[in-house]
Amino acid sequence: MALINSLLAGLVIMYNLSVFQLYEISIYGLLIESLADLSIIIIGALTWFSCMKAIHTGPILIGSLYLVVLGAVSIVWTYHLAVLSGHMQYYMAIFGTSLMAQGLSSLLGFSAVSQSMTIS
Repeated sequence: MALINSLLAGLVIMYNLSVFQLYEISIYGLLIESLADLSIIIIGALTWFSCMKAIHTGPILIGSLYLVVLGAVSIVWTYHLAVLSGHMQYYMAIFGTSLMAQGLSSLLGFSAVSQSMTIS
């Protein structure tokens, strides 16, 4: 799931950069959205390294909480834009749900692993 979300974040970055030439988008909005997408890619890479036992799971737990919050925020923001403009971006709602699912599964999975390591 981390790989899929990382690839989708890369596609969102490419889409934003291509739309930037066609439409006038706020540079601050583009910067914030690009930084959020880059953080998704970084968390996906850290999740992969953590599954290979190359790094400790501590940063992943914080990253998982971040993904859950970011997923909820993206769903709410998509709904907000749909109410204002009447144009629903279903792909962003699905992406937000996928981020929440990745965050929750990583959070629950890695917390179980760290609890079993401390118990034994």
